[in-house]
Amino acid sequence: MLNILTPLHPKLVHFPIALLTTAFLFEVLSRLFKKDLLSQAAILIYCFAAVFTPVVVYSGLLEQARLHLHHPVLTHHKTFALLTMWISLVSLPVLGLFNKIFPKAFRNFFLILLSILVVTVTITAYYGGEMVYEYSVGVSS
Repeated sequence: MLNILTPLHPKLVHFPIALLTTAFLFEVLSRLFKKDLLSQAAILIYCFAAVFTPVVVYSGLLEQARLHLHHPVLTHHKTFALLTMWISLVSLPVLGLFNKIFPKAFRNFFLILLSILVVTVTITAYYGGEMVYEYSVGVSS
């Protein structure tokens, strides 16, 4: 019987990449075209990404345990995945507080945060792709 839940990680992993990148793109476009609606969309998309990222990271940790994976590239992949997850999770209340205290500086802070997260999620994706395509880690024969 085909089990759609296993492996779950490869089925979910593209969502945080796409959501964080889209939020960044919308925020940049909102500045270029001076459209607040794009910035509001970026914030909403970012919130979805921040909430969904732990689900993806957890699915990866479960997959690692299930397959008993140990690989040096996996260590880098996991490190950047956890960094992306914690930055995005911690940033949710920080962004809310920052917006209340420093509303005029919020968008600049948000863009810097998105820039950092796009870098960390890109590095995470790079190592994930390297594990699969260069070393066939987690790929069944």
